[in-house]
Amino acid sequence: MKKLITTSLLAVAMFSQQTLAETFNSGVGKVALVELFSSEGCSSCPPAEKKLSQLVDDPQLFKTFVPVAFHVDYWDRLGWADRFATPEYTARQYSLSSSGHQRSVYTPNFIISGEEWKGFFRGHSIQGAVEAFSKSEVGNLQIDYQALASQHQVKAVFSPGERFVADTSKPLILSVAPLGMGLESNVRRGENRNKQLKHEFVALDWQKIAMTFENNQWVATLNLSKDAHQEQAQAISAWVSNESSLAPIQAVGGFIQ
Repeated sequence: MKKLITTSLLAVAMFSQQTLAETFNSGVGKVALVELFSSEGCSSCPPAEKKLSQLVDDPQLFKTFVPVAFHVDYWDRLGWADRFATPEYTARQYSLSSSGHQRSVYTPNFIISGEEWKGFFRGHSIQGAVEAFSKSEVGNLQIDYQALASQHQVKAVFSPGERFVADTSKPLILSVAPLGMGLESNVRRGENRNKQLKHEFVALDWQKIAMTFENNQWVATLNLSKDAHQEQAQAISAWVSNESSLAPIQAVGGFIQ
């Protein structure tokens, strides 16, 4: 009986490990990376966060677009420290702003596939803004995600399409961001004081690694350490870009829990 119980527990453990593994493919059509730069300390950000949240039930989610909300830290000075904000996300916004020729850095700020998108302020839909991107065939980005005991592991393979042109002597850069879903914050100070804010697609981390070119594909394996913050991740996003640009070439994502 003891041996039978031990064997059963081992089988359950092996099954549990298998259920934590996921594979996602972008397809060859370009998937748009929809970035929202936001802050819990910014009074004009909740409507933008709400618009992003409406994408949760969209049938094209993770098919034609991948949403990521990066929380910046420059509004923390108003008295409310955004728990999701990091200096790295702020630096990314400044770099994208500079390369995309934005006149200023602000929140809420939507950037779609590396370009500033002001359609939010005109009541336009995000879905309409990303339709044109899917008509461009760049290649398939596949990620194999696995939640191990002490880390998230993402193995990525980017198989370029026939029309994709790149210098194979230079690496592409893989970016990975675990995403928090259905998160809430009770804000006590700052511009949003006494409000309960709800968030979807929140970047809980953002790590990069150079990909190598092997057998007509770019490949990389990236390990993300697990901490209490990242334990909230319910989705994963990844994208590839050139070494000299933050603008994404292809993106992929999906739910992991």
